[in-house]
Amino acid sequence: MKKIKLIAMTVLSGLVFSCSSSDDGATTSGELTGKWYYKEYKVAGETIPYGGHEACGKDYIQLNADGTGANVDVFSCVEDPALFTYTRSGNSVTITSDGQSDTAQITELSSTTLKVKRSYDFDGDGNDEFVIEVYTRS
Repeated sequence: MKKIKLIAMTVLSGLVFSCSSSDDGATTSGELTGKWYYKEYKVAGETIPYGGHEACGKDYIQLNADGTGANVDVFSCVEDPALFTYTRSGNSVTITSDGQSDTAQITELSSTTLKVKRSYDFDGDGNDEFVIEVYTRS
């Protein structure tokens, strides 16, 4: 789950800067700064709800306008932030954390929804899958 969060964090961090529209007609011009809560993953036509939330708090990604951010895991009702930095080029976002960088593609960004697309071994079978990670903001 930490690897998935690092990937998601990487994707989201770079989104703070301006966005343009994506290829499928979805808008990517919304505001990115703030808290984005994990919602679900879309893999091979299947929607998988995010299962890491606790009753006392939700995991989220905090994006700051200065190119810094935090992937916040709520564990035993305590927030555990993993800090990162990010850069953005067009709709590509690269996040760097603990000396590792990862890049993702913004596919949708509105006032309440953020979707990013990446390729990685989501199910642990040794093969990469295209994954759309979905986040919400209230």
